[in-house]
Amino acid sequence: MKHLPTLVALAACTTGLLAGCGTTQEPTDAAQTPQPESDQTEASPQADPADPFQALHVNMVAQSGTYFPDGVDGISFGCSDTLVTISTVPAHADSPQEHVAAAIQFLINDSQYYHGSPAVTNSLTLSETLELDDVQVGRNSVDIALSGDVVAQSQCEAHRIQAQLYGTAASTSGIEDISITVNDDELNTVLGLEPFDTAQLLAADGS
Repeated sequence: MKHLPTLVALAACTTGLLAGCGTTQEPTDAAQTPQPESDQTEASPQADPADPFQALHVNMVAQSGTYFPDGVDGISFGCSDTLVTISTVPAHADSPQEHVAAAIQFLINDSQYYHGSPAVTNSLTLSETLELDDVQVGRNSVDIALSGDVVAQSQCEAHRIQAQLYGTAASTSGIEDISITVNDDELNTVLGLEPFDTAQLLAADGS
């Protein structure tokens, strides 16, 4: 069963959360998952890679046609949607593997599709049986193994799932070469899509 604190800001930018946005609150279990930053938080400087407490960088989607009064920064993909990177409060991780695993788990555990008003969305919420089995972070590559079923109810949702997972792994690790498998098949193949361009995301993030 999925449990995740509600994300408490929206509009979002590629480095943090902007002020002045409403949220839709639901009951949460705050003890299990790192909390997102306050909606009063501005972009923070690059974290020290040696610091065991670092923010998770999770990707959400501003769907095509969503209007943000202060604008929203990110990369365009799929169905003219925008992928935005949202930073949580710092979470403890003893290794790069744990840091990436926590960010991916954050998305998988999320039970709320819409966050904020105007809203960004998390298309992973429908994949209720999806589980994170393993994360390996090398010098130049990240390998993530998932199991279960990926649920994409449309081609646009397939693009969003792909962008969120590959993007979150790349944003958190700072590494461009990302492999994600579901039941031993590459996620790109499972979704029937061409590979996601993580280089474009890292350039936008300033990595």
